[in-house]
Amino acid sequence: MQLNYHLSPLEWILLAGLLLPAISLIVFYIRIYAKVNAWKPDPEPGPGNGKKPVSVILSGKNQYEALKKNLTFWLEQKYPDFEVVVVHESTDEDVSSLLKEFARHYKNLTIVNANQSINFFGEQKFSLSIGAKSARNELIIMTHPKFRPASESCIDRIQAAFRENTEIVIGHAVFSEKENPACSFALFQMMEDTLQYTGFALRGKAFAGRQSLIAYRKSSFLEHQGYSDSYALDCEGFDSFRKRIPDPSAIRVQLAPGSEVKYTGTLSFKKMLEQKRQYRTALAASPRGIRNEITAYWIMDFLYWVFFFGSVFHFFARSLAGMPESFPLWAGLSALAIIGKYAVQAAILQKAGKSTGYGTCWFALPLYDILSLSLHLALIPRRKRGR
Repeated sequence: MQLNYHLSPLEWILLAGLLLPAISLIVFYIRIYAKVNAWKPDPEPGPGNGKKPVSVILSGKNQYEALKKNLTFWLEQKYPDFEVVVVHESTDEDVSSLLKEFARHYKNLTIVNANQSINFFGEQKFSLSIGAKSARNELIIMTHPKFRPASESCIDRIQAAFRENTEIVIGHAVFSEKENPACSFALFQMMEDTLQYTGFALRGKAFAGRQSLIAYRKSSFLEHQGYSDSYALDCEGFDSFRKRIPDPSAIRVQLAPGSEVKYTGTLSFKKMLEQKRQYRTALAASPRGIRNEITAYWIMDFLYWVFFFGSVFHFFARSLAGMPESFPLWAGLSALAIIGKYAVQAAILQKAGKSTGYGTCWFALPLYDILSLSLHLALIPRRKRGR
């Protein structure tokens, strides 16, 4: 069948409307998501940058089961000099008793009593700030009791990312305790958020990091008054950096195998929605340029699907009206745009999903894209009401 090179004005609009968003999305995948795939570990630090003492800080409020399940993995890390600081309230008798039992067996456990209710602030951030003040060491690693280190060398690999001018190290959290052959939609959402803030950090535009695993220099953390500038923000699971973000070169990312932490709870749809709202709040507090880039990505994704379905509808409407003598060129170019977009997206996200522990996702990308778009649209009214 020959090609029909004649395009009607509507077909020109449909073709342009599909090509431009597809190209824009491909550029975003390459500039942001592919940065994670291109990450390589730095050479080992020199003799002057040996293993420094480290403090791991956890908030223990109402975390009896999580501490019982995961605290041992932190206390038994293979590292020469470290402590684990757990902040709790003495009124929480179950946690207090559990920590006293751990303290009998582990000399590197430091128990800090908040001595006051921490409900009036974001409890996680307030506890971590108290723990940072109580920490003995300059390098501090923040984490959550529901996350377990993936290896015995997690502390070692996180501290290895610090250099002389490093103030913050963004770690990597996987929301699944087991290796996943397939990436569920909830995991896909967690992975995409991770690729965004990690990809921007690798481009020198860090704006957020998950509190599940993030490390600081204590002096810098306290100099900027800890999390005091973000207590009022509903981004409990993220550090938004906000105004206290240092020079971009002072923020590093650690993605080495074994440096990650894994979620030992159940990633429910409700938990995923909560994380998405917190991520949006952290993003809203980020520099305008970063917000604009990610907003443009969401808009392009929306436009892509509008013109995708518009093109499909128009093609079948023409076919039902009568089989054309020659195949329309615009339909062929539209098909190439669709195939090209998903080929690039699948290649980048598949590699990222595998390297970050989220599993295989290429087979469900069209479905996940549509569901993601629906989720973004559903969260817009909530975000506006929260302002």
